[in-house]
Amino acid sequence: MVKFFDVGNRWKIVLVATGFNLLFEYSMRGINNFPKQPILPLILFAAYFTYFTMLEDLIVRFRLRDYHLIVASFFFGTIYVCLVSGAAFTPPLALGINWGNLLFINLVWWGALQAVLTFYIANRLSPREWSHTLLSKKGWTLMLFLNGFVVLLFQLSGVIPQGTLAGIIVMVIILIASALIFWKLLPKQEEKASEFKRSRVMDYLSNATAAVFFVCAVFLIFDPSRLGASNVNLTSVRIVSIWTTILAIIMLVYRLYTKRPIPV
Repeated sequence: MVKFFDVGNRWKIVLVATGFNLLFEYSMRGINNFPKQPILPLILFAAYFTYFTMLEDLIVRFRLRDYHLIVASFFFGTIYVCLVSGAAFTPPLALGINWGNLLFINLVWWGALQAVLTFYIANRLSPREWSHTLLSKKGWTLMLFLNGFVVLLFQLSGVIPQGTLAGIIVMVIILIASALIFWKLLPKQEEKASEFKRSRVMDYLSNATAAVFFVCAVFLIFDPSRLGASNVNLTSVRIVSIWTTILAIIMLVYRLYTKRPIPV
């Protein structure tokens, strides 16, 4: 029987994924952001918790692998980079989109970091029980509603850059295209659940990334500034951007060299 709540380890995986991504968020915002925006952690928690609950369900439901997550996160990341941070709608624009911001954030952050590495870490700490129950229709409705409500809150804040008509049209085209690609990549028949196998390289990358984020969040808080719609620390943003780029490149090279999916 499909239930919304279960006694398996789904919620451990979702909570680890959410916690790691909150650390990522505050690696750039810094702990000095807490008194400035005390409600923001709750909003971000709701966004990530609902997102990873849905993504975990898709992983188990369709036996997704790392490349599926890249496409799924590109779809979801497009919504957030356009409607939550507004980074895709800040100049310079071509066809109403800042392509540099959209591709970097979607591929490096939402893809490599917030999808593949996140679920590697979550499974490393709490290996998935593939038998856990799936979200019901009510569960999916609730998750989509809460996540959509978060997007609406950012839109109503009045600080998010708004897209032009051309930008909105391109955004919709990107969403449709990524959804179709995801659908085409889904396994045609049910595949066996993949056994999680730890990787020394991924362990090193996971530990190093967590350490970089922690140092930036706690210690590099001396140059607060406004970047787009976000309060951040500029030195931390530079370090995180450089490190995550290196991280994504190493993960890609590792993936191509081993010719095996990174366990998610």
